Amino acid sequence: MRDFEAIGAEAFVPANKSSQLGLFSLQELALGNFELELAARYDRARLSAQSLGIERNFGNISAALGLSYLAGDLKIGANISRTGRAPSAEELFSNGPHIATQAFEIGDVNLSSERSWNGEIYARYDSQSLGLTATLYTNRFDGFIFEAETGEEEDGLPIFQYGQADANVWGAEFEANARIAQIGDFNLTLDGVADYTRAKIKNGGGNVPRIPPLRLLGGAELASKMLDLRAEVEWSDDQNRVASFETPTSGFTFVNASATWRPFGEARNIALIASANNIFDTTGRRAASFTKDYVPLAGRDLRLTARFSF
Repeated sequence: MRDFEAIGAEAFVPANKSSQLGLFSLQELALGNFELELAARYDRARLSAQSLGIERNFGNISAALGLSYLAGDLKIGANISRTGRAPSAEELFSNGPHIATQAFEIGDVNLSSERSWNGEIYARYDSQSLGLTATLYTNRFDGFIFEAETGEEEDGLPIFQYGQADANVWGAEFEANARIAQIGDFNLTLDGVADYTRAKIKNGGGNVPRIPPLRLLGGAELASKMLDLRAEVEWSDDQNRVASFETPTSGFTFVNASATWRPFGEARNIALIASANNIFDTTGRRAASFTKDYVPLAGRDLRLTARFSF
């Protein structure tokens, strides 16, 4: 249960109370190299804003089915689920300037539960020297809740209105790490990450706001008992698939490096860390950020850190 009240400049949500109750069950069944998972959940939510004289009640049933096959170091599988989510107090009751997002946010007290059919297929390979994970997923939303700019202003801030519409989302994720070589006392490891998402409102509603573009990250690490050296490059593509009144986001490339020294070896919990992030002081902006047009990501960042753990 939550009893929320905000005061001051960021009191864009009136005092409200919310309570949630959930019951769930998860069952697993092994059938040789196959594994079956079944899950079900019931959620009950009540949200009220006394100053508005509004109380909303929601009940949602969610269920999931997963099947996987394990063959040595390789695991392949598929999951399908039907989920429901009650709107939050912010989505229902917001009405005021939100300084953190530089927006005047307006909720919709008539929102219904957000429901979706979700599916994914994946493959995972995990051995002593190589790890790979690839996932494809899709979500089909009934009543997807999102916050979109209206093109109007209030108190000198752009108005963002919560709304609801059917939507389709799909994407892919990939991760890899490989132990390449032993160089003296050091192990050389390469790793990489890639992710991509597309999201559209059905029936010609356009793009869902603030969706990140294709992102690639690759790194190389030399690790020993006393010293770790790492360098990585993160590349983010342009995002031109934007919603109404949303500005495109230019891509960027960050280069980062770090060195970690453990003077007493890896068995001792003392480490000195030197790191350099965004070495070339590149201007970068996240497409998913409300404040990307006002506040870019941090420029060149040099740090020295001592870490002790017990």
